[in-house]
Amino acid sequence: MITQACYTYDMKSKELKTHNLPVDIFPISKIDAKPEWLFILFIILGFFSFTYEISRFYGVAMILTSLCVLLFMPKVRLMEFFQEYLVMFNKADKSSCVLIYYDEISSWYYTWSANRDYLYIELENGSTEKIEAFSKTVFEANMNRFVRGKKKIVK
Repeated sequence: MITQACYTYDMKSKELKTHNLPVDIFPISKIDAKPEWLFILFIILGFFSFTYEISRFYGVAMILTSLCVLLFMPKVRLMEFFQEYLVMFNKADKSSCVLIYYDEISSWYYTWSANRDYLYIELENGSTEKIEAFSKTVFEANMNRFVRGKKKIVK
């Protein structure tokens, strides 16, 4: 869930509808809720298991399950990173998103607990955007890559 804060008029970062995003610019990196690379790895392992007769039943089960997940489960975009900005998508309202310019981010931090993980992004105007996350490694790697030196240490 993304929270919306009150923006001042001099800020370029804003909430907008997904159909207003530029379509001619491709993201440098994205974070999806469905880890496609993991299911592709399971397909490869399933083929090895089936080919080398380790356990044909498990090989076929891994291949079929992974194919079903890849083909039929929806792909949920959480964040996309571009050259000058990032886009945070709202899971509840798929038609809206928040566009945040890197130069307007004052700090960011990641919190995790047994129940939920969140990525918080603090903007220069004092507002905070948050998104529910699932992997500290994935989110921190992307944030360190695009928003270097602005990580806030939270205890």
